[in-house]
Amino acid sequence: MPLFVNKLLKLAVSVNFLVCLLLMVVARGAVSSMVRPVRLYNDCSGQYIRLDMKGRVLADNKDPSDKFQNLTITSKDVFDLKLTIFAEESQRYLCFNQRWKLVGSKTFRGPMCQFYEEMLETGYFRYRSVADESHYVGLNRKGRPLKGVAAKSVKKNKCLNFLKSSFYLNIAKHNEIVGRKTGGQPSQNIPRYYKLEGKPRITTTTTSTTTKRPTALVYHRVRHHHNIG
Repeated sequence: MPLFVNKLLKLAVSVNFLVCLLLMVVARGAVSSMVRPVRLYNDCSGQYIRLDMKGRVLADNKDPSDKFQNLTITSKDVFDLKLTIFAEESQRYLCFNQRWKLVGSKTFRGPMCQFYEEMLETGYFRYRSVADESHYVGLNRKGRPLKGVAAKSVKKNKCLNFLKSSFYLNIAKHNEIVGRKTGGQPSQNIPRYYKLEGKPRITTTTTSTTTKRPTALVYHRVRHHHNIG
Protein backbone atom coordinates (compact mmCIF):
# COMPACT_ATOMS: atom_id res chain seq x y z
CA MET A 1 0.00 0.00 0.00
CA PRO A 2 1.45 3.41 -0.96
CA LEU A 3 2.68 5.52 1.94
CA PHE A 4 0.34 8.45 1.27
CA VAL A 5 -2.71 6.14 1.18
CA ASN A 6 -1.70 4.70 4.54
CA LYS A 7 -1.42 8.22 5.99
CA LEU A 8 -4.85 9.14 4.63
CA LEU A 9 -6.40 6.10 6.29
CA LYS A 10 -4.81 6.97 9.62
CA LEU A 11 -6.05 10.55 9.30
CA ALA A 12 -9.59 9.35 8.58
CA VAL A 13 -9.52 7.14 11.67
CA SER A 14 -8.32 10.07 13.79
CA VAL A 15 -11.08 12.34 12.48
CA ASN A 16 -13.73 9.70 13.17
CA PHE A 17 -12.40 9.28 16.70
CA LEU A 18 -12.57 13.02 17.37
CA VAL A 19 -16.13 13.22 16.01
CA CYS A 20 -17.22 10.33 18.22
CA LEU A 21 -15.55 11.94 21.23
CA LEU A 22 -17.34 15.24 20.58
CA LEU A 23 -20.69 13.47 20.27
CA MET A 24 -20.08 11.70 23.57
CA VAL A 25 -19.27 15.00 25.28
CA VAL A 26 -22.45 16.61 23.95
CA ALA A 27 -24.58 13.58 24.85
CA ARG A 28 -23.31 13.65 28.42
CA GLY A 29 -24.19 17.34 28.76
CA ALA A 30 -20.57 18.30 29.33
CA VAL A 31 -20.64 21.32 27.02
CA SER A 32 -20.30 24.51 29.03
CA SER A 33 -23.11 27.00 29.27
CA MET A 34 -22.75 30.22 27.32
CA VAL A 35 -23.07 33.26 29.58
CA ARG A 36 -22.92 36.75 28.08
CA PRO A 37 -22.87 39.79 30.39
CA VAL A 38 -24.79 42.64 28.74
CA ARG A 39 -26.96 45.68 29.14
CA LEU A 40 -29.87 45.94 26.70
CA TYR A 41 -30.55 49.43 25.32
CA ASN A 42 -34.15 49.88 24.14
CA ASP A 43 -34.43 51.99 21.00
CA CYS A 44 -37.92 53.29 21.80
CA SER A 45 -37.33 54.55 25.35
CA GLY A 46 -33.68 55.44 24.85
CA GLN A 47 -32.76 53.73 28.13
CA TYR A 48 -31.46 50.38 29.36
CA ILE A 49 -33.88 47.68 30.44
CA ARG A 50 -33.77 46.80 34.14
CA LEU A 51 -35.45 44.29 36.46
CA ASP A 52 -35.97 45.66 39.97
CA MET A 53 -36.57 43.92 43.31
CA LYS A 54 -40.35 44.22 42.91
CA GLY A 55 -40.29 42.29 39.66
CA ARG A 56 -40.95 45.32 37.49
CA VAL A 57 -39.44 45.52 34.02
CA LEU A 58 -38.58 49.11 33.13
CA ALA A 59 -36.33 51.21 30.90
CA ASP A 60 -36.57 54.62 32.54
CA ASN A 61 -33.37 55.20 34.51
CA LYS A 62 -30.58 57.36 33.11
CA ASP A 63 -28.19 56.53 35.95
CA PRO A 64 -25.30 54.48 34.45
CA SER A 65 -24.44 53.05 37.88
CA ASP A 66 -27.83 51.30 38.21
CA LYS A 67 -26.86 47.65 38.76
CA PHE A 68 -30.40 46.48 38.05
CA GLN A 69 -29.53 47.09 34.39
CA ASN A 70 -26.77 44.46 34.49
CA LEU A 71 -28.01 41.28 32.82
CA THR A 72 -26.68 37.93 31.70
CA ILE A 73 -27.95 36.22 28.57
CA THR A 74 -27.53 32.48 29.01
CA SER A 75 -27.98 29.46 26.77
CA LYS A 76 -27.91 25.97 28.22
CA ASP A 77 -25.08 24.97 25.88
CA VAL A 78 -23.36 26.19 22.73
CA PHE A 79 -25.87 24.36 20.51
CA ASP A 80 -29.02 25.65 22.24
CA LEU A 81 -30.82 28.54 20.53
CA LYS A 82 -33.09 29.18 23.51
CA LEU A 83 -31.86 32.02 25.72
CA THR A 84 -32.67 33.20 29.22
CA ILE A 85 -32.19 36.80 30.38
CA PHE A 86 -31.29 37.06 34.07
CA ALA A 87 -30.81 40.11 36.30
CA GLU A 88 -28.21 39.21 38.89
CA GLU A 89 -28.75 42.17 41.23
CA SER A 90 -32.47 41.40 41.73
CA GLN A 91 -32.07 37.64 41.08
CA ARG A 92 -34.93 37.63 38.59
CA TYR A 93 -35.59 36.20 35.14
CA LEU A 94 -37.14 38.21 32.34
CA CYS A 95 -40.42 36.42 31.59
CA PHE A 96 -43.87 36.82 30.12
CA ASN A 97 -46.80 36.25 32.46
CA GLN A 98 -50.10 34.63 31.46
CA ARG A 99 -51.38 37.98 30.11
CA TRP A 100 -48.23 38.37 28.01
CA LYS A 101 -46.84 41.22 30.05
CA LEU A 102 -43.12 41.34 30.80
CA VAL A 103 -42.26 40.65 34.44
CA GLY A 104 -39.22 39.84 36.55
CA SER A 105 -39.75 36.35 37.97
CA LYS A 106 -37.89 34.85 40.93
CA THR A 107 -38.41 31.39 39.47
CA PHE A 108 -37.63 30.01 36.03
CA ARG A 109 -40.89 29.25 34.19
CA GLY A 110 -39.62 27.30 31.23
CA PRO A 111 -40.58 28.62 27.76
CA MET A 112 -42.29 31.69 29.27
CA CYS A 113 -38.78 32.80 30.36
CA GLN A 114 -36.94 31.79 27.19
CA PHE A 115 -36.32 33.73 24.00
CA TYR A 116 -34.92 33.42 20.51
CA GLU A 117 -32.48 36.19 19.58
CA GLU A 118 -32.91 37.75 16.14
CA MET A 119 -30.45 40.15 14.55
CA LEU A 120 -31.89 42.68 12.10
CA GLU A 121 -30.07 44.02 9.04
CA THR A 122 -29.79 47.36 10.84
CA GLY A 123 -27.72 45.76 13.62
CA TYR A 124 -30.45 45.78 16.25
CA PHE A 125 -31.54 42.70 18.18
CA ARG A 126 -35.02 41.41 18.97
CA TYR A 127 -36.12 38.77 21.45
CA ARG A 128 -38.98 36.47 20.45
CA SER A 129 -40.80 34.30 23.00
CA VAL A 130 -40.16 30.56 22.86
CA ALA A 131 -43.63 29.91 24.32
CA ASP A 132 -45.37 31.82 21.51
CA GLU A 133 -43.26 33.11 18.64
CA SER A 134 -45.76 35.87 17.83
CA HIS A 135 -44.72 37.74 20.99
CA TYR A 136 -41.61 39.89 21.43
CA VAL A 137 -39.87 41.74 24.24
CA GLY A 138 -40.71 45.42 23.88
CA LEU A 139 -40.99 48.67 25.86
CA ASN A 140 -42.77 51.91 25.02
CA ARG A 141 -41.36 55.44 24.95
CA LYS A 142 -41.91 55.80 28.69
CA GLY A 143 -39.93 52.63 29.35
CA ARG A 144 -42.98 50.54 30.28
CA PRO A 145 -43.49 46.99 28.97
CA LEU A 146 -45.61 46.46 25.89
CA LYS A 147 -48.02 43.59 26.02
CA GLY A 148 -46.96 40.77 23.72
CA VAL A 149 -46.93 42.18 20.21
CA ALA A 150 -48.21 40.10 17.30
CA ALA A 151 -45.53 39.26 14.74
CA LYS A 152 -47.55 40.77 11.87
CA SER A 153 -47.35 44.22 13.46
CA VAL A 154 -43.66 44.37 14.43
CA LYS A 155 -41.90 44.93 11.12
CA LYS A 156 -41.23 48.63 11.71
CA ASN A 157 -41.75 48.76 15.48
CA LYS A 158 -38.60 50.30 16.97
CA CYS A 159 -39.92 49.62 20.49
CA LEU A 160 -38.86 45.99 20.01
CA ASN A 161 -35.30 46.91 19.02
CA PHE A 162 -32.34 46.51 21.38
CA LEU A 163 -28.62 47.19 21.29
CA LYS A 164 -26.17 45.31 23.48
CA SER A 165 -23.72 47.20 25.63
CA SER A 166 -20.86 45.08 26.89
CA PHE A 167 -19.06 45.51 30.17
CA TYR A 168 -16.14 43.90 31.98
CA LEU A 169 -17.27 41.14 34.31
CA ASN A 170 -15.34 40.40 37.48
CA ILE A 171 -15.69 36.60 37.70
CA ALA A 172 -15.33 36.43 41.49
CA LYS A 173 -18.06 39.02 41.95
CA HIS A 174 -20.22 37.33 39.31
CA ASN A 175 -20.02 33.98 41.07
CA GLU A 176 -20.76 35.56 44.44
CA ILE A 177 -23.87 37.41 43.27
CA VAL A 178 -25.30 34.51 41.28
CA GLY A 179 -24.59 31.97 44.01
CA ARG A 180 -25.77 33.91 47.02
CA LYS A 181 -29.16 33.36 48.62
CA THR A 182 -31.93 35.86 47.98
CA GLY A 183 -31.41 38.87 50.23
CA GLY A 184 -27.76 38.09 50.94
CA GLN A 185 -25.23 40.89 50.85
CA PRO A 186 -22.06 40.72 48.74
CA SER A 187 -18.68 41.13 50.36
CA GLN A 188 -17.38 44.70 50.49
CA ASN A 189 -13.75 43.81 49.78
CA ILE A 190 -14.27 42.56 46.23
CA PRO A 191 -13.25 44.95 43.43
CA ARG A 192 -15.86 46.90 41.51
CA TYR A 193 -18.10 44.57 39.53
CA TYR A 194 -18.74 46.28 36.23
CA LYS A 195 -16.80 48.59 34.01
CA LEU A 196 -19.07 50.01 31.30
CA GLU A 197 -17.80 50.74 27.81
CA GLY A 198 -20.19 53.63 27.16
CA LYS A 199 -23.44 54.06 25.27
CA PRO A 200 -24.10 51.32 22.71
CA ARG A 201 -23.60 52.26 19.09
CA ILE A 202 -23.84 50.76 15.64
CA THR A 203 -20.64 51.03 13.65
CA THR A 204 -20.71 51.17 9.87
CA THR A 205 -18.53 48.80 7.85
CA THR A 206 -17.97 49.72 4.20
CA THR A 207 -17.77 46.85 1.72
CA SER A 208 -19.24 46.41 -1.77
CA THR A 209 -22.48 47.43 -0.08
CA THR A 210 -22.69 49.46 3.12
CA THR A 211 -23.92 47.45 6.09
CA LYS A 212 -24.34 48.26 9.75
CA ARG A 213 -23.17 45.98 12.50
CA PRO A 214 -23.39 46.33 16.28
CA THR A 215 -20.46 47.18 18.51
CA ALA A 216 -18.34 44.13 19.35
CA LEU A 217 -19.17 42.52 22.67
CA VAL A 218 -17.03 40.91 25.33
CA TYR A 219 -18.10 37.31 25.91
CA HIS A 220 -16.94 34.78 28.45
CA ARG A 221 -17.67 31.08 28.59
CA VAL A 222 -18.12 29.41 31.96
CA ARG A 223 -19.79 26.28 33.25
CA HIS A 224 -22.71 27.87 35.01
CA HIS A 225 -26.47 27.33 35.33
CA HIS A 226 -29.30 29.39 36.85
CA ASN A 227 -31.32 26.29 37.86
CA ILE A 228 -32.61 25.90 34.32
CA GLY A 229 -32.59 22.12 34.62
